[in-house]
Amino acid sequence: MVLISEDRRFFRHNGIDWLSILRVVSGIINLRFYGGASTVDMQFVRTATEFYEKSLRRKVYEMLLARIIQYRYSKAQILRSYLSCAFLGSGIYGVSRASLVIFGKMPFELDLTEAAQLASMLVYPRPLVPDNRWKLKLDRRSKYLVSLYPSLKERFEKLPSWDAV
Repeated sequence: MVLISEDRRFFRHNGIDWLSILRVVSGIINLRFYGGASTVDMQFVRTATEFYEKSLRRKVYEMLLARIIQYRYSKAQILRSYLSCAFLGSGIYGVSRASLVIFGKMPFELDLTEAAQLASMLVYPRPLVPDNRWKLKLDRRSKYLVSLYPSLKERFEKLPSWDAV
């Protein structure tokens, strides 16, 4: 679900998704900005380095480090590392911790809807006091992810087993 939500071309790029960068640049030129161009690799770099400055310098730094980690680690290791430190709100870091706190289960025990809700929390982190507005946003995004899953399922079924990492 995280790959469907955050980086559908994760296994087809080397840390930098040039198609997404072109989409963002085109949107800026046409005054229609939608979404970003950060890959999971770049988000992992940002999270691990805690370098959140909104600048071109930071983006170039992320791109450089994302390319470098591609040579040292497998895609599965990068994804696993990102999921272990990603911020999901309310002081919760990591998908395993979020899964236990929110659903009382390990991530591999989650159903499709619960997995989509966790993936949605990367975009809409859980506030300290979850309100109806946040719940509606989370619900809308998670339903969207679940609706995308059947058409993208085949692509992601080829993911390496976590045990192989």
